[in-house]
Amino acid sequence: MSGPGFVHLHVHSSYSLLEGALPIARLAELSKADRQPALALTDSDNMFGALEFSEKLAGYGIQPIIGCALAVDFADHETAPRSGALLALPRLVLIAAREEGYRNLMQLSSLAFLEGYDSRSRRPRMDRELLAKYSDGVIVLSRGPPAG
Repeated sequence: MSGPGFVHLHVHSSYSLLEGALPIARLAELSKADRQPALALTDSDNMFGALEFSEKLAGYGIQPIIGCALAVDFADHETAPRSGALLALPRLVLIAAREEGYRNLMQLSSLAFLEGYDSRSRRPRMDRELLAKYSDGVIVLSRGPPAG
């Protein structure tokens, strides 16, 4: 008896500008060829491909998992490094566990642009309060603390 197989939980498509190159149709084909039972689309800073991804993967008999990767300002650092360089905020991968989580991901993604947009880095971001407010039904993946 074998398990459910390998499932990628952090995949970028061509909607993840400068980070992904594969169109969603190609992701679906590769997943089907690899006999993956499910695949998570977690493009950076957006959910533009969610509908296309869901429809395409369902058509191949693969469970689509919707998510996105967003920067989080935990406010536990200086606002600007002494060198004047931009501070890279940690990114969390957020995955919808159910319909409520999907709605909350849409809220987080939208509010990160509308209320948290950082004009210096030109990237959307959210703070931990916003994440806490819209966390129901959302699974958060992090890489963990830096090794040291």
